[in-house]
Amino acid sequence: MRTSLSKEQNMMVGALLVTYALYYLGRVNISMVLPALALDLGVSRAEVGALGTVFFWVYGICHFISGEIGSHVSPFRLVSLGLLATAIVNLVFAFQSSLLIMLILWGLNGVAQSGGWSPMFRILAERLDRVHIKRVSTVMPFSYVIGTAITWVLIGAVATGENWRVAFWLPALLLLLVLAFWRAAGIDAPKSKSSGIRLSVIVSESREIAFVMLAAALGGFVFNGTIIWLPTYILDTGLIAENLVGAAAALTQAIAIAGLLLARALVVRSNQVFVTAVVMFLAAAAAFLLLTLATGVLGILVVAFALLALNGAFGLTVSSMPLLLAPPGRASSTTGAVNMMSTFFGGMAGFSIGGLVELSGWNAVFGLWGLLLLLASILIWRHRHEEDNHIGTG
Repeated sequence: MRTSLSKEQNMMVGALLVTYALYYLGRVNISMVLPALALDLGVSRAEVGALGTVFFWVYGICHFISGEIGSHVSPFRLVSLGLLATAIVNLVFAFQSSLLIMLILWGLNGVAQSGGWSPMFRILAERLDRVHIKRVSTVMPFSYVIGTAITWVLIGAVATGENWRVAFWLPALLLLLVLAFWRAAGIDAPKSKSSGIRLSVIVSESREIAFVMLAAALGGFVFNGTIIWLPTYILDTGLIAENLVGAAAALTQAIAIAGLLLARALVVRSNQVFVTAVVMFLAAAAAFLLLTLATGVLGILVVAFALLALNGAFGLTVSSMPLLLAPPGRASSTTGAVNMMSTFFGGMAGFSIGGLVELSGWNAVFGLWGLLLLLASILIWRHRHEEDNHIGTG
């Protein structure tokens, strides 16, 4: 068996990375304009934060559905449809002035975005040798971090003040180009040999991975909370000019890439995904708890370290763990179930974090995030032997 990927396999992984990274053009673009949206619509931050909540709740539920569907139908078609629908929703969103209509549209965007991650993981699981899956799974999280950084830099530069609508129509046009790239790549999984959707199988598999689903829910609340509200925190510090907030937020994502690199290096060295995730969740928890005391420049530095550790741990939880625990032919379904929990509970960060900031300030938010990540690390630690039971250490 080959110990390294073939040229064709490397190109496949690269195409999947690029495509999913650019999915984020039509997803985290909204993070950069939440304050401007609130001001233009005449609503509070908590109210406009509901856009994030609706997105993640719909996205989470549909993640589970698309994950299951992705085990039975062509992942190539699901990804294509998701890209097209995301582009259309963003284009229509750019011309709205009603929060209610925006909520409906951003919920539809959650449906569209759910067609990417899980079906792509089926492609990886069925077109790579088992020996390659653990290491390749640690690469996939780079896609959403890079995608977030690119989007924040782009949108932060062009969508300032009252010019927030460009944050949606520009990504819509760019996503059509991404769709053309994906169609040209033509990457798909082998035709499914599934006998159909069976509820008993879904329930049984969910019980087996319940601990990962719960850890993903806790980590997702924190991770998605940072995606939605981190630019606002940086803006609230007053240390950075408004037109540079996007670049500063993107820099923290560049630091988060270092966290993914560190997580990958630790996994390659130890061959242990679960233990690595525990260590990095603990480090992130400690950093967020420290933020209840740190302010100003020191606070931003600690945020950067927290994101470094959080991204490393969270990436392993939603990427590596589902692939390691998935039964043959069920990678899309298992990935969808785990990511459903991370995004559904992450959706609560939309309104709850906005409201908590207004009521108690950022210290309360950081304290909550630290405690939740501590609980996630305990859950994974208690089930750390599941990794060797499913795939072995070889």
